[in-house]
Amino acid sequence: MGQLLSHPLTEKTIIYNDYQTSGHKLSLRHDTHQEVEIPRFYNCVGSMQGYRLTQEDAHLVKTGSESLIVSFHDPFIGKVVKYQISIFAVFDGHGDNNCSNYLAGSLYEHTHPQAHSTTDRILTEHDGLIYFIKLAFESHKYTSFSRPDGNKRQFRTLEGLICQVIKDSFKACDAAFHKHFANEASGSTAIVALLINGSMLYVANTGDSRCILSKKNKAIKPMSYDHKPQHIGELIRINDDGGTVSLGRVGGVLALSRAFGDFQFKRNVKYQNLNTLAVSSKRKYIPAEEAQVTVEPDVLPHAIDLSQDEFLVLACDGIWDVYSNKALVNFIKYHLTLGLKLDNILAKILDHGISCADSNTGVGFDNFTLIVVVLQQPGETLDEWYARIKSRLEREKGLL
Repeated sequence: MGQLLSHPLTEKTIIYNDYQTSGHKLSLRHDTHQEVEIPRFYNCVGSMQGYRLTQEDAHLVKTGSESLIVSFHDPFIGKVVKYQISIFAVFDGHGDNNCSNYLAGSLYEHTHPQAHSTTDRILTEHDGLIYFIKLAFESHKYTSFSRPDGNKRQFRTLEGLICQVIKDSFKACDAAFHKHFANEASGSTAIVALLINGSMLYVANTGDSRCILSKKNKAIKPMSYDHKPQHIGELIRINDDGGTVSLGRVGGVLALSRAFGDFQFKRNVKYQNLNTLAVSSKRKYIPAEEAQVTVEPDVLPHAIDLSQDEFLVLACDGIWDVYSNKALVNFIKYHLTLGLKLDNILAKILDHGISCADSNTGVGFDNFTLIVVVLQQPGETLDEWYARIKSRLEREKGLL
């Protein structure tokens, strides 16, 4: 295995976003009352192709000066408000990397070069999921029970409305991908964390990638649930659309029940770009939510409590094949206690994952991608967060 670890396919890509020299907006330090550069949210991305022939994972990180700024009509107060949304996402492609790269906004980079900041230019469909998130927030047609408006759909809570807006963005993005790849066997899961104004977290999941939240006192909060074909709710939907599940796979092929793309399992969904002949036929169409493989995500909201919440982990299923939720958080916390930084910790996670490769079970042979997002106090630097978490972990272990 030592020789295998030196193979080019096992080379790691680590992106340590500590923003030491970036031009982020100034924040007010709580201890000196001076303006210094302290962005939110620090993060680290680690990926490895592994023993797969191609790297089909992609990721998206938009925070700090690259955060998404949207004008959102809040029907509960009857005003348009500005939201600053930090977005972190992992896309686990299958079939090829077209779908995952499209979602991450990197499929058309050679014809649509990226600017330094998404706020420097107008977003287009080529920017992938982030474009449709912005579009959904700014053009939603929903209202509240307290302020009814015609036949618009009403929501009792702002959280429920935003969850629906995020679902709408996923469906619109999938429809746009269909324009160009309707006859391709390309697909991708998506785990997307949206931090709105630094205070509210929404995690949208389609597929079997996963997000977990590490909290104080060894607590772990799952922020997503895997979508597998054998789960009863998924199985009923698949069967209702004429599909079957065998060997734990939709049609004996696909090992997950929700995804972008995979249009061979969405034949009964009516897309706007279908030709007029097909639309006018007597064929029975169904909503995207009812397809054998649906793109509709589960969305879980969480109010950030910085006295309890420590960090987020988003990762593809290749990581979760090797680590349980508890094992991965314990791995990260153990090395934080030793004083290691996130870039070194993620490198160790990837090295350990590839070392677990088992040709009998297939574990450890997938692509690996994960993102760790630091949830620091306002005005807290990355070094201060490291010191605070290290001290907390030492107290929890009885070392202090």
